[in-house]
Amino acid sequence: MERRELLAMAGAALVCGSAGAQAQSGQNAGDKAAKVVRVYATPDGGSRVEELSISPDAKAIPVTSMTASVYTGSGMNSEPDWHTAPRKQFAINMSGELEVELTDGTRRLIGSDLVYLEDLTGQGHVTRPQGPITNVFIHVEDDFDIVAWAAGH
Repeated sequence: MERRELLAMAGAALVCGSAGAQAQSGQNAGDKAAKVVRVYATPDGGSRVEELSISPDAKAIPVTSMTASVYTGSGMNSEPDWHTAPRKQFAINMSGELEVELTDGTRRLIGSDLVYLEDLTGQGHVTRPQGPITNVFIHVEDDFDIVAWAAGH
């Protein structure tokens, strides 16, 4: 599923008053499996990233609200701004790319990836826009479990 299709689906769910949005994985054998990049806090206050495959059995997601943000300029020359996610949320880059840095030194370029942010505690992560970027954030319930959802439970 293209990110714009996912956004349209989430937006339609909100506008129509639906309680959730549905994720879809590839329908044809040649399609790549749907994935989500998870940014999470570790018990020692650090942050990590992992990629989860989304099961075709993943159910509707309760969406609570949606916001959009626009950033400009390159963040590569600025001092690191460590921050936590303000809430559990999906993030979709509608345009542009960014780099996310984690406390273990891992840096990952994020383009059209579907990202789930849940590093609500600890040091958090650094986000560096690689130029102008437009993000859409899809907020979910506080008790949403991305690992169980992606596994189809």
